[in-house]
Amino acid sequence: MKEFLTKFSTNRNIALLFVLFLGFNLWILPGMMPGEKPLDLEIFYTADEAFDRINGFTPEIRKSYRIGLMVSDMLYPLVYGALFSFLIFRLWQNEKLVIFPLAILLFDVIENISIINVLILFPEKSHFWGSLAGISTAIKWTFSVLTIFIVLTGVGKKISLKK
Repeated sequence: MKEFLTKFSTNRNIALLFVLFLGFNLWILPGMMPGEKPLDLEIFYTADEAFDRINGFTPEIRKSYRIGLMVSDMLYPLVYGALFSFLIFRLWQNEKLVIFPLAILLFDVIENISIINVLILFPEKSHFWGSLAGISTAIKWTFSVLTIFIVLTGVGKKISLKK
């Protein structure tokens, strides 16, 4: 793993991934749900809250959300997972810390699969998929906060070492 990270954690790759990250956040993902807030932006929700939210979506929004989750929101975790893994490795030179962005990636994919199943089964309610979606979302955001903390601490360390 260290050899891979050493080879690919270049400034060029980090810059390219950052541009892709911005593209997903500014254009691709917002286009999935025009006018509606997707479940994956919540911190946590119950199965019943997920069903209520999805019930409020139009059939077109549900279809757009499902397709977006199946395509762009399955690629997006790969982009930010690589970006933050490479960035953390560059800042800390410690391959063990990349477990945090990889955990975000894992739980984001579980969340996406869960929400896709809730959307496919709609109007039937699956408490298993609804609950798994909410729990995965909460875990994803927990690892996101930890990852941001690691990045910011690494940046602070680099800045203080240059003084």
